[in-house]
Amino acid sequence: MTTTWLPEHEWLASLVRAYVGSSVLLTDPDGNVLLLKASYRDSWLYPGGVIDQGESPEQCAARELREETGLSIQSLRLVVVEWRDPLPEQGQQAHPAVQFMFDGGTVSAGSVIHPQAEEVAEYGFFSVPRALELLHPHAVPRLVHALRARRDGGTALLHSPGYLG
Repeated sequence: MTTTWLPEHEWLASLVRAYVGSSVLLTDPDGNVLLLKASYRDSWLYPGGVIDQGESPEQCAARELREETGLSIQSLRLVVVEWRDPLPEQGQQAHPAVQFMFDGGTVSAGSVIHPQAEEVAEYGFFSVPRALELLHPHAVPRLVHALRARRDGGTALLHSPGYLG
């Protein structure tokens, strides 16, 4: 059997490309979940966004939380990694997505949120049942598994159909 090795640039070009982002599970002292209503989407979202060049998933989660809410979290723990299938309607730009979710813990009573005016139309702390109603249906398992991972001290790996949000 003969093995044919590709030149490095061809091999690199053949690898799977993925969109990568991070989000944060943050609750208030009553266990309500922080969600943001982005000005550019119809559904409510977790605080988070796309990882910048040279940034780790944890750094992205902390940065996005700070930018979107004004909150700084000292300790984040990975609770969910979600693999999302590509969206065929994106044509040449159809790539899978990887979403990291970190547990940011519980904010102190009286914490003040300063929403990012350009991106955040609304925000709120919602009971878990209400948060599950507000989220995009494909984002619901991330919350369910994140809360379980928080309780049990584990990390969940999810595989989801492709979606934006």
